[in-house]
Amino acid sequence: MRFADKDGDDLAPVTEAILRIQAQDGSLPAERALADRLNIKRHLLRRALLALRDRGALPTPLPRPRRPQPTTGGAGGIARDTNPVEVMELRLMVEPPLARLAAVRATPNQIAQMRALIEGGVRQGGSAADLHRMIAAASGNALARVIHDMIRTIDHEVRESVHAANLRPANDADEHRAIVEAIAGRDPEAAEAAMRVHLTSIHRVLSAILG
Repeated sequence: MRFADKDGDDLAPVTEAILRIQAQDGSLPAERALADRLNIKRHLLRRALLALRDRGALPTPLPRPRRPQPTTGGAGGIARDTNPVEVMELRLMVEPPLARLAAVRATPNQIAQMRALIEGGVRQGGSAADLHRMIAAASGNALARVIHDMIRTIDHEVRESVHAANLRPANDADEHRAIVEAIAGRDPEAAEAAMRVHLTSIHRVLSAILG
């Protein structure tokens, strides 16, 4: 079946077809393959996917983490001239305001995904970076997301260089939960304060060990 791709057309046939494919296959293929399978234009597919995500029928995909760049330039070049404590000082300048914005702009679906991550990965100590990335995305500021990704790439490199990648405060899980619940409660001040408390805890741990 071919769906018309004119703006303003009813998206229901497309969204229903997408949900059928997800139910049959257990997951959706990449955009290009899905558009080919439905025989529709990709811009129409994106409109349908966005509609489903806004309704919570599909999860919002996590922003892809940027791979650390080689230490020959860019973020890698910066990483040669800094250290984990300095990077944490910069994160303290950037991430609390992003949490404040997320408390205002995060969609219900984004909040649900943050909570799911708290209940699963973060409390087990494996997905803290994903949570911070989700909060930056929920801020609704595309430029801030790019800057956040760059800072986290540098953070990864400098921590790896001094074998401090897994250093976290003892109450890491509780601090993450406080941030997410403040965002879910639409409390910008509390979200900003909770993020600041969390990053200050990490800064304290790094400073004590690395000097």
